[in-house]
Amino acid sequence: MIAESRYDKTDRNSILGHALLLLGKSISELYPNIGTHSGKGSLGQIVEEKHFDYHPNSLSQPDFPEAGVELKCTPMKTLSNGNTVSKERLVLNIINYEKEGSTSFETSSFWQKNKFLLLMFYLYEQGLKPEEMFFSIIRYWDFPQEDLKIIIDDWNIIIKKIRDGKADTLSEGDTLFLGACMKGSAAGAELRKQFVKNAPEAQQRAYSLKSIYLNHIIVDSILNSTVINVSLDKKKKFEIIRKCEKIREESSNAIKSINEYKEGETFEDAIINKFVPYYNKSISEIQAMIGRNISLSAKDFAYSVARLILDVKTKKIAEFEKAGVILKTIQLENNGRLKESMSFKNINYLEIIKENVWEDSYWYSVISSRFLFVVFQKGENKNPILKKVFFWGMPVSDYVESQRYWNDTRNKIVDGDFSHFLKSTENNISHVRPKGKNSNDLTEDANGTMQRKYCYWFNRRYILSILENNGIFTE
Repeated sequence: MIAESRYDKTDRNSILGHALLLLGKSISELYPNIGTHSGKGSLGQIVEEKHFDYHPNSLSQPDFPEAGVELKCTPMKTLSNGNTVSKERLVLNIINYEKEGSTSFETSSFWQKNKFLLLMFYLYEQGLKPEEMFFSIIRYWDFPQEDLKIIIDDWNIIIKKIRDGKADTLSEGDTLFLGACMKGSAAGAELRKQFVKNAPEAQQRAYSLKSIYLNHIIVDSILNSTVINVSLDKKKKFEIIRKCEKIREESSNAIKSINEYKEGETFEDAIINKFVPYYNKSISEIQAMIGRNISLSAKDFAYSVARLILDVKTKKIAEFEKAGVILKTIQLENNGRLKESMSFKNINYLEIIKENVWEDSYWYSVISSRFLFVVFQKGENKNPILKKVFFWGMPVSDYVESQRYWNDTRNKIVDGDFSHFLKSTENNISHVRPKGKNSNDLTEDANGTMQRKYCYWFNRRYILSILENNGIFTE
């Protein structure tokens, strides 16, 4: 056991200094007789018990209450392209629906427990035991004002459903930075009473910071000169810094200052309100009104229009990047009819077979994202007219059908069956169909054979239902 005198649990500097003993090391290097552990969250528990002499509990206060510090260990990974990213969402505390519904943001269990975080990022490497993975970034995280504004918006969305007795409809697609993720062995396995009596029991959920938001923290840690608590492979460090600098240079904010918000306006309200003056205007008219032209390539049409209207001159919109917002164009015909389904990226046959857990799959990351749909209608001389813009998240009631679609797709790829993917008539939400340049546009599968490229799609009828639910009636 570590003597209590080793560090002062009431002093933030002392706590951080003690944490830094693990920087660039694994827990087994400091404690060779630690033994073997397994399972999600096991490394965090080892660090708490062995390094900090702290025994995990389910209290709503921070791990170090006198210092107001909550300790979290979370994995990051290095992608094949060299980027260093978060491996998964950061699960925070369980949401007690019965109690949380009575709180304000300031008195909520989320804020009371997580307002000031000690983040210990460790580098995940397949094949290593948890205790063998080394810590690459150790730092405090205090939410910046512009991020906190969005987190409060997210909390209000979550808490409204709880107060309305609709915690059973909570979805990670409801929010931007702060999520309400499922917490339990399986969906439906751990149900909890709701805030509203007689409401159906709801799946146990926990507050979480989304993986894409953690990527922002990683980039900030690597590039922020005041954060020196970073230990990365020296050979790779220059390349990692270069990539992080590019990420930062390519992004700028749509909301330039916290003072831009009108009273009671959420981030999403503010974004939508910037688009409203341009409704029913053609792209040519919008460009003339703003006094700036844009490239209208089909590949990033919606994003180009969004950047124009939001006055973002960089390649990417910073808040959308932090939140993983997916921008998609919906284009109606002259008569208002919708002809097309909606495509996503091609299926990576080598990666999908490694996706052993639904919640860790690419397709789950898509359906649990927040979408911004930019709806156009064809005008004269191929000059699209902006009809409406709205944010959307997939209802949790559609997750089961989406999981069935993913399971079917993955199983057929594992079996080498590329001829019987689900059609749009066989799944209410999605289907699989080719999306290559032609039939000769091939990619490798796990057996080393070349297969035709297939893509994830939302069904046309499903897109129609989304439009109708947002006040756009097409047919």
